Amino acid sequence: MKFWHWLWFPPGDPLTRGRARLVIFTCLGLVSAALALILTWLISGDLQGETVVAGTVLALLLAGLIALAHRGRVGIAMGLLTGLLYLIITADVAAYGLGSPAAAAYFVPIVLVSCGYGLGAGLGMAALSAGATWAIAWATTGGRYQPYGPVDISHLTFNAPTLTVLFLLVAAIIGIWRSAGERGAIT
Repeated sequence: MKFWHWLWFPPGDPLTRGRARLVIFTCLGLVSAALALILTWLISGDLQGETVVAGTVLALLLAGLIALAHRGRVGIAMGLLTGLLYLIITADVAAYGLGSPAAAAYFVPIVLVSCGYGLGAGLGMAALSAGATWAIAWATTGGRYQPYGPVDISHLTFNAPTLTVLFLLVAAIIGIWRSAGERGAIT
């Protein structure tokens, strides 16, 4: 059996297979993004050794999550992936501030949780992500710490509120669609 066939068709019922594919595809996408970023920094001459080590560690962690998902431990794999993404994104947004496009990366765990677990969990992940953006905006505009990027009052008065609405909206759209599909309303 070819490796890609084995990877893309995990065993289990259709819902478990679908969730496993979500985890597998997300992990493969993240590894591809990390490799592209490392290659870009290599070409530009801005590559640092720590970046290669971090990329390698991330790739190994994601490979482990792929193996977990493929072996039917989808809930654990999805939970670990979501937690890992949340921590990485929050660290990046905290380091660079809400002026950075990194806050948009919160959509990945929100979509993953909404698709995998449904409306309630998706709204919970959206609220957690919104809470992080509000805390970072409040801390940076209040002078509690200085991120690498510039700080502006609009991070608190525009970015955080707008991201909150978008996070909740995306979680609700996906969660409601998923719920309708489970009830057989979508054919």
